[in-house]
Amino acid sequence: MKEMQASEVADQFVKGLEYPVSKADVLNSAREGSLGPTLEEALRKIPDRKYEDADDLTKSLNAT
Repeated sequence: MKEMQASEVADQFVKGLEYPVSKADVLNSAREGSLGPTLEEALRKIPDRKYEDADDLTKSLNAT
């Protein structure tokens, strides 16, 4: 159940960002949004580059 909730929070977070977005901006937004350590840890593992849209970021998150 916690995984489903975390996945839903991650999905809402990713869709709520303004694109294109850098990894640094993603991490800053995650800290400001108090998403929790599990999601923040996953976001720290994504490649350091610009993300063009929510699908692009989601693919990188799923690859970690």
